[in-house]
Formats: sequence, C-alpha cells, structure tokens
Amino acid sequence: MGIRGQLTLLVPGIVAVALALATVAEVRRERRETLEDFRVRNEKVLQAIGAMVAVQIAQNDMGGLDTLVAHLSEGMKQRDLVELAVLDDQGRVLAHSQPERFNSIASDPLSVTAGHSEGPTSKRDGAMYFQSAPAVSGIRWGTVTARYSMDRLDAQFVRTRNRLALASLMIFLVVGALLFIGLDRLVVRPVRTLQQAVRRMGEGHLATRVPPLRGSELGELTDVINRMASALQHERENLERAVAERTRELQDANARLERLAVTDGLTGVFNHRRFQEQLHAELLRSERHKRPMGVLMIDVDFFKKVNDAMGHPAGDELLRRLAQVLSTDLRQTDLIARYGGEEFAVLLPENTKSEAMQVAERMRIAVEDRINAGTPWPLKVTVSIGVATFPEDGNTAEQVLTAADQAMYVAKRSGRNRVIGARGVVAT
Repeated sequence: MGIRGQLTLLVPGIVAVALALATVAEVRRERRETLEDFRVRNEKVLQAIGAMVAVQIAQNDMGGLDTLVAHLSEGMKQRDLVELAVLDDQGRVLAHSQPERFNSIASDPLSVTAGHSEGPTSKRDGAMYFQSAPAVSGIRWGTVTARYSMDRLDAQFVRTRNRLALASLMIFLVVGALLFIGLDRLVVRPVRTLQQAVRRMGEGHLATRVPPLRGSELGELTDVINRMASALQHERENLERAVAERTRELQDANARLERLAVTDGLTGVFNHRRFQEQLHAELLRSERHKRPMGVLMIDVDFFKKVNDAMGHPAGDELLRRLAQVLSTDLRQTDLIARYGGEEFAVLLPENTKSEAMQVAERMRIAVEDRINAGTPWPLKVTVSIGVATFPEDGNTAEQVLTAADQAMYVAKRSGRNRVIGARGVVAT
C-alpha cells in the first residue's frame, strides 16, 4: 500500500476514533441528562399526586382514591407510566392503576424501601424505572409509587447514537475523500514525478531533469536532485571524453605496434612474417576464385662488395633506396616485403606468368637506371629476379615460393641483372 493509501486510512481513522469517542461521551451525557430530567419531572409529578392522595386518605375516601389513581394513570400513560400505586405506612396497597394485578401487600424490595424512605426515591430496574414520593398533607399518610417503561427513552438513546455514528461515518468519508484528493495533488503526483525522473537518471539518462514542483520542501528537493544530475552528467561526459581519448591513444599505439610487427625497420616495406601471412591468404583466395597469382624473388647483385667497399651504413642506404624504387610501380593490391638480407619478395595477385614477367622486367630496368644515376657506387647496382605463378608453378605457397627462389638463382648463374621465370622462362 502506498503512502496515499496509508495516510488516507490513518488520518480519517484517527478522526473516526476521535469522533467515536466523542459520540460515546455525548450519548452518555445526553442519557445522563435525560434520565435526570426524567427523574426530576416525574418526582415533581409524584409529589403533587402525593398531596392529592394524602387528602383522599385523610378523608378515608377510598372510592375517590381509586378514581383519582385511575384518572391519573390514564393521563400519565403518555409519560411512559406502567403502573401507579398508593401504599399506606404498613405497605398495604390502598389503590392501584391495575387493580386486577396487584396484591394487598407490596412485598418487592423497591416498594418496601420506598415505604420506609423519608423522601422521594428512584431506581432503574432493567427496562423499568421505579420512583416513589411520600403522600403528605400535614403528616405522612402513605407513599405513592410509580413504575415507568424505559423503552421509549432507550429507543431515543439508540436513535441518537445511530445519528451520531452516521455523522461520524460521513465525516470519515468526507475527510478521507478530501485527504485522498489532496494527497494525490500535493504529495503523490510530485513524488511520482520525482520517482520517474530519478528512475530515468538511474537508467543512465542523466540529461533528465525534474520539473518545478509545488511546495518549498519539494522545490528544494528538486533543486538538489537536478544539481546532482548535472554534476553526474558533467562527470560522465568528462569520463567519456577521457575514455575516448585513451581509446584513440590505445588504437594509435596498437596500430603502430601492428605496423612495427609487420614492417621492416630498415626499408619501411613489409617484413618476412607479413609476406608469409599474405602469401597464404592470397593463395587461398586465388584457389577459391580460380585466378592466377605471381610471386617475385629479388636479390641484389654483388651486395657484399658494396658493404665491403663503402661500409654497412652505405649498404643500408642502398637497401632503403631499392625498396623505394621497387615499390614505385606496384598496385595497391600488390605487396613487397624484405625477405631477408638483400632479398625482396613481391606478391602480384591476379597476374599471369607473362604479366608477372613484365612487372619484374620493369623493376629490373628501374633499379638499373635510378639507383646508379649520380651515385658513386663501387660498381653498377643491379638485381636478379625469379618469377613463379600459381597454379602453374605449384599448388601450395611453399611450392610457388621455392619455384620463384630457384628461378632467381638461375638468373644469378646466368649472368645476373636479368629476370628468369620458373621452368626457364626468360623475360623479353
């Protein structure tokens, strides 16, 4: 049960309990006052009757006494009178409103007590109310007793109690309805608005803001929550920027590491590892699509003489320039790598034997023309190139690579500075 339901039951419940207690107190007060008024009025009536009865007894007029009692009892029926009796000082019944029902001697305790009492008496006996008054005319001649029915008064008390209970119930319902509506407008709706906004913030929507709410307390709470959300949003944006920056740095570092892992540090072309990976990948692609692939093995002629004559720094510079010249006329889909020492390897996807031979011949001529132009090498720099193709010269990467390597050695043995294809094909 929500706070609205709890308060709707609690507050009207307290009001209802207070009203119930007030109702009980009011019923008791009214009952007490009504009984007291009933006693006083009837006591005065009995005293007046006692004066008249005393005259009749003093005159020994029993017939007149009976007539008087019968007349008075008939007139007092509207005052809830049940029976009216006149007793002498010995307790004998001199007259009675119901002569057929009374005994000659009144032996009940209330009548006996009334006969010995010097003044009026009264007492409730269940649903009956007993009263007595001395019959006095100079001296006491007897006692007048009366019994009244309490049914009418009790019914009146019940009606009063029910009326007050109904009024209490109506007040309870009205207060409950007003409180329910008031709580819904003043408390429940604002709290739900806060709850929804905080829930969205908890789900990560930190741009959510609580709209202005009524009441100073709710307004202050709204300001606190909105300031907290703004601070969290600012912190998250800073964190996201920091994470994005760190991620870019890591990506750049990983890219550099990846390039370093597959790049030859001296020449800037790919290394032996990357060549082997790409060779196997291109061979699988060529096999799947039934397309040819060319492989070139390139070796620098008399490279040792350059190192011996000019030193290793000059040899390294020569390898760097060779890598640049050999890479100049390659396509983006081609790949050149330093295979080891002064050897280079080239992959030529989608190239037949004749096409690969033409590419190799252009590389040979470019090295001969560009490397030697204006550079005081101890001897003319040239390259020997072996060419092999898949699937013509082998069905596996190892077979094709071996065929190209063997063709390169054939080129060296044949006088160097030339291109030789696998199975003795010579570039023209």
